[in-house]
Amino acid sequence: MTKKIAIVGYSFRLPQTSRERFWDDLLDSKNMISEIPKERWSFENHLHPDKTHPGTSYTFKAGTLGDVSGFDAEFFGISPREAAVVDPQQRYLLEMTWEAIEHAGIKPNSLKGTDTGVYLGMSSIDYAFRMTGDLSCIKSSSATGNTTSIAANRISYAFDLKGPSLSMDTACSSSLYAFHHACQAIRSGEISTAIAGGISLLLHPFSFIMFSKATMLSPDGECRFCDASANGYVRSEGGGIFILKDYELALQDGDLIHAVVAGSGVNTDGFTSGITIPSWQSQQELMEKVYKDAGINPVDIDYLEAHGTGTPVGDPIETRAIGQALAQQRKKPLYIGSIKANLGHLEPASGVAGLVKALHVLKHRAIPPTSSMKTPNPNILFDEWNILLTDKLTSLKDSGQLTVGINSFGFGGANAHVVLQSHEPSPVAASNTVSSVSKRLPWIITGNNQQAIEDNARKLAEYLDDSSPLYDTAWQYANHKQRLNQGVVFFAETYAETQNRLIEILEDKNTSDIVHGQSQDISKGAVFVYSGNGCQWEGMGNILLQESTLFRQTIDEIDSIFSTFCNSFSIKEELALLNGRGRYALTEIAQPALFAIQVAVTRYLTAKGIRPVAVTGHSVGEVAAAWACGALSLTDAVKVIYYRSHFQGQTQGSGRMTAISLSDTEIQDLLAQLKLDKLHIAGINSDTAVTLAGDAEQLSILETYLAETNVFHSPLPLDYAFHSPEMDSIQQPLLDSLNEIIPQKSTIPFISTVTGEAINTEKLDARYWWDNIREPVMFKQALDCLFNNEHNCFIEVGAHPVLRYYLDEQQKSHQRDARIIPTLTRNN
Repeated sequence: MTKKIAIVGYSFRLPQTSRERFWDDLLDSKNMISEIPKERWSFENHLHPDKTHPGTSYTFKAGTLGDVSGFDAEFFGISPREAAVVDPQQRYLLEMTWEAIEHAGIKPNSLKGTDTGVYLGMSSIDYAFRMTGDLSCIKSSSATGNTTSIAANRISYAFDLKGPSLSMDTACSSSLYAFHHACQAIRSGEISTAIAGGISLLLHPFSFIMFSKATMLSPDGECRFCDASANGYVRSEGGGIFILKDYELALQDGDLIHAVVAGSGVNTDGFTSGITIPSWQSQQELMEKVYKDAGINPVDIDYLEAHGTGTPVGDPIETRAIGQALAQQRKKPLYIGSIKANLGHLEPASGVAGLVKALHVLKHRAIPPTSSMKTPNPNILFDEWNILLTDKLTSLKDSGQLTVGINSFGFGGANAHVVLQSHEPSPVAASNTVSSVSKRLPWIITGNNQQAIEDNARKLAEYLDDSSPLYDTAWQYANHKQRLNQGVVFFAETYAETQNRLIEILEDKNTSDIVHGQSQDISKGAVFVYSGNGCQWEGMGNILLQESTLFRQTIDEIDSIFSTFCNSFSIKEELALLNGRGRYALTEIAQPALFAIQVAVTRYLTAKGIRPVAVTGHSVGEVAAAWACGALSLTDAVKVIYYRSHFQGQTQGSGRMTAISLSDTEIQDLLAQLKLDKLHIAGINSDTAVTLAGDAEQLSILETYLAETNVFHSPLPLDYAFHSPEMDSIQQPLLDSLNEIIPQKSTIPFISTVTGEAINTEKLDARYWWDNIREPVMFKQALDCLFNNEHNCFIEVGAHPVLRYYLDEQQKSHQRDARIIPTLTRNN
């Protein structure tokens, strides 16, 4: 449970600000608190200055998003009738989830069918309260539209996600609680990707009246964190979504990492002097534990974003906990602040606001002012507790890792704490970024209808200016935005030319420079198929070795790991043909070389934005497939490929193999008829394609018969009898050599060609890899599994496409078309 988590994308809605203005608004100490729009409910009936007046609140001051009624229901496949009774909180969550996924550089449809989990913090059901005034407005969709559980479930439903899906309510700490549990699911290996966040909209006077009667609200609508005149909190609305991934997976996928979650934790106060009175001891214990578990010394904390509600009880308790847990361990005071001074308290979504601010602190390496304190609260011992409220822009160190904590607690005693750290891209990753290229660039803009295309073109035109990185922007549109039903494509080289084309789209000018049409996208994504032994050739991968830094560095990394097992040859030297020709006839060289090519090609494709949604492998190809889906670490995968090929190399001369154009039933009948008991089915590749392995003399007899009866067959250029009893002599040495590998749960489906179906990859232990050598390759069954799951694009990863020989029969039997995309060929 010590894995680091990467934040790779996020989206938010906060009062009177936007992604583009947010940081500047904080620097300006902008007051984002206003008042609830009067069209939401009757102020005349529900506003009264007397706190004791029944059925009223003494304030409707709040941070508000304004008009929250808008929603593109058609985009999410929701009818107007249903959308009308769906809580706007659910609507915002859908929109922010789409935005956050695209912000992460992920096509939303690529998450379909994955184990991605959804974890939300929310508690308000204000929209449902509105219906209680007229029960006749309740419809069949009101239930799913207005329960908090469905808010998370609707995201899973809309994006076809198969991981855990839950909404949490711990009051004001809900979002940070949900964030923590999302991180825990990734740390435990339950999932690899999570959608976490929260939301709160103020849509009914009920909660205002309730908190007014409890005298929790600030009458004047000001949040005075740490100030002597603090008189209550200010309600606010908004929300946000964060895309979380296993840190190592994010690095492997080449994701832009906005921050690293170094630690998180939750606890509860238990019994206190009052259920709404927080406990400084519990908050102190939580913070001490989180930083200890994360291995972070309090001295290294650069800033702490406090919950900071601006209440006379909560502020001294929280700041005392921060001081005694963390700040008193330091020589320099610990900087603290609270975004609530700017925009109020988002209640269950308050953790979202804190996380967004923390991300910007890391990005800009500075702390914006928290200008809420005019007269220090005498109950907050700033000097003794060694804390300092940052009331002006405070620059942090120019380089090195930054550490920021975010604290949150609920008024029922549920505490949460998260620690973020900055991520510095490696020099390699930075060198692969191209910000300016002088060439005509393809611009791809899509939408579900013509109006949507025009809207997206208008947004792009508004975003671009003469200093915009055109190449990077065009790259994102081409590779990381979801292709929707309709689209336009045009080429442009300069900013002015790009703007002219966009204007032509908006003015609906029919020019030859702009191509209109149906957008094609493979909704299920591509399956990566890792080819088997026998498809390699001398010189494979040499162009990429010469031209791709990433490809070359991957080969170097694999070679370095491989050298810890084998010192008799270098994979890189074999690929570069430095050790002479004819070496791939030796399976102990051919298999590692093919594996290295497959891993390097996978990373190359990933860097181009092409990721698999499922993997399978033909025989030796399963090793690279197991690495690609996250089941094996690269070190364990190299270990498997070394010992697999090493021991199989000892069986050279034990037999031969032949590919035959017959079904498995037909070949079994034929072997029985000819009494060839030393031949075995080594692979079932399609309805009319099998591979036999075994005794060389009996294979010659069979090949003579097949030639006489005009049955197509092709002897394979292999001096081995793989996937047959001829492998039995190496069983125990292989099992002994691989008994320490640690398979993990895969991040995407792994379709086994040992079983012919999707399997739990935690079972890819030494015994599995023995079966991978000994049992026949069930490639036809694996393809059937993929077709039955509606996959229709296959990228062959390796040196030569194996699919094209075997796919035709599957396409016919399943009445499906499939695209087959080779990676390397002998000409490229």
